[in-house]
Amino acid sequence: MNVDAFVEEMLRINIAIRYVAVVDNEYNLLASSQRPGTPSFTTEESDRNFMSIIPLIIVEAVDKLRPFLGAMEAFRVRYKKALLMFHRAGNLIVVLSFGPQVTTPFLSEVTKQFEKLKEEYLT
Repeated sequence: MNVDAFVEEMLRINIAIRYVAVVDNEYNLLASSQRPGTPSFTTEESDRNFMSIIPLIIVEAVDKLRPFLGAMEAFRVRYKKALLMFHRAGNLIVVLSFGPQVTTPFLSEVTKQFEKLKEEYLT
């Protein structure tokens, strides 16, 4: 498993991705990176605090519907200034951040790219 390479590759293959974070089930932020030259909407401390706790809490809540709906593939949260997309990869949670202009068809393509890189870097 190479989470740093995964983060770098996600940023490389899709210019719309602003930020990538990988968190494990023990609330550890394993890797995160903002696209170079792209200003963050939050402070570095806010990113660390949010990414180390919130993704796991949200994913655990969403996973409660697994027996009825099947495994969660991804979900997103849209804010006025950003869109966050959460993916489950085994015992990892990957968070991708985009600008607000990103639309649903585009996210389907990002999901395909994520699945390919997940197999290569996160298993």
